[in-house]
Amino acid sequence: MHWTNNMGIIDSGLTIKICMYDEADHLPVHTEDKTFYSEDDFRNFLSRRGWSCLREYNGYRNVDSMDELCPGAVYRGVN
Repeated sequence: MHWTNNMGIIDSGLTIKICMYDEADHLPVHTEDKTFYSEDDFRNFLSRRGWSCLREYNGYRNVDSMDELCPGAVYRGVN
């Protein structure tokens, strides 16, 4: 009997950094890594936080779909 190794395709997702702010002072507090595996993951993440989109931390580009995210980039939530 031969053993075979059936390797499934594992989706590593898309990991970005989210900059969290102190609500009162609007100052960055910390960043956390977030990995999205689907557009639904991305939409649910925004919805749970009451955000309409993400904005690049050092830019003005708003991102409202997973296809527009850049791996490893830093973003902040936009109400």
